[in-house]
Amino acid sequence: MREPSQLPVFGKLGVKAPVASVAAAVPPVGVLPRLRDLLAAHGGLLLKLSVVAWTVLILGAVFFMMQN
Repeated sequence: MREPSQLPVFGKLGVKAPVASVAAAVPPVGVLPRLRDLLAAHGGLLLKLSVVAWTVLILGAVFFMMQN
């Protein structure tokens, strides 16, 4: 019977450093992390609102072009 291949090894002793503890040690500062959190929480709603705003903008432009 064939043996399964070895898993990739990370680090010196095959132990991968926990990313969560490294990320928790340094709090994110600035506008981009807050924007990322906002998009993660309300991304679907923002997408729908942007599609509605884009549609209204295009229809308004067509309306004003037809007036002239």
